[in-house]
Amino acid sequence: MATTKGLTLKDYNWINSKCRAIAKMEHHGVKERFLRNELYVLGVFTLRHFHDAEMPEDMLHPSLNYKLLSHERQAV
Repeated sequence: MATTKGLTLKDYNWINSKCRAIAKMEHHGVKERFLRNELYVLGVFTLRHFHDAEMPEDMLHPSLNYKLLSHERQAV
């Protein structure tokens, strides 16, 4: 079965919406720590959806081939 890689129109719309929201947050003086977090989530979403993967169980390990170890799963 062939899989398609890439982003859908719905993905692009979500990315555009998220970018506008981040710009508004910056305009309204939201702390840089929160802006960095939003940008990180946006990047993880884009990478994972481009490769037709689900969002990772652990956002600190967004790699496409990362598997949570049993002791890590208990900590999350």
